[in-house]
Amino acid sequence: MMIFRQTSQTMELRYDYPDYKRMIEEQGKIFYGCRYKIQPVDDPPLHRMITYFIQDVEEARKENLHLGKGLMLCGRIGCGKTALMQIFAAMSGGEFAPQVVSTRQIVMDFNSKGHETIRKYSDRAFNPQTSLPIVYCFDGLGSERDGHYFGEVCNVMAEILIIRSEMSSPNRIITHATTQLDAEALEKKYGKNVRSCMRGMFNLIHFDPESPDKRY
Repeated sequence: MMIFRQTSQTMELRYDYPDYKRMIEEQGKIFYGCRYKIQPVDDPPLHRMITYFIQDVEEARKENLHLGKGLMLCGRIGCGKTALMQIFAAMSGGEFAPQVVSTRQIVMDFNSKGHETIRKYSDRAFNPQTSLPIVYCFDGLGSERDGHYFGEVCNVMAEILIIRSEMSSPNRIITHATTQLDAEALEKKYGKNVRSCMRGMFNLIHFDPESPDKRY
């Protein structure tokens, strides 16, 4: 079921938040079981995600969302960030659909393949058939360790983020992420330069600290 970025359906349901929420919950039940449900406390971040994925210019202006940037979902462990991004990825069409990949897995790949992994997610992140940039969502940003390859220690995600940031304007490269870290912790993890890049790459969407743990 693809509803985001599909013009005819988007126009029909554009302002009907309850309908979108219902369809998202239905997709969530397919992925995560019949107990999956969007809690009222999660309505504000969900509304902002819907606004972004249908690329609603008017509503985005109200929500202070930049539709040319990606999303960074911020919240505590278990609040449902990754689940929602997986659902939106499944319900999005074509090149707009993000590929959700764990930052820990990326570092594990670096440990065996070296800088080839960094290039895979940065300057080589283009669809070979269409030449369009691949949209990635880096899941669990900040939870990964440094990479190690033949004695070299590398902050793998910092390198990837810097390169994608440098390429974002001319190539319209969109990057998403999920994280449990706040701005200060992200800066400590990646440095001021990467933190500055993030400001230009992401719209921040915060989940309420009281959002319940949804891991069953």
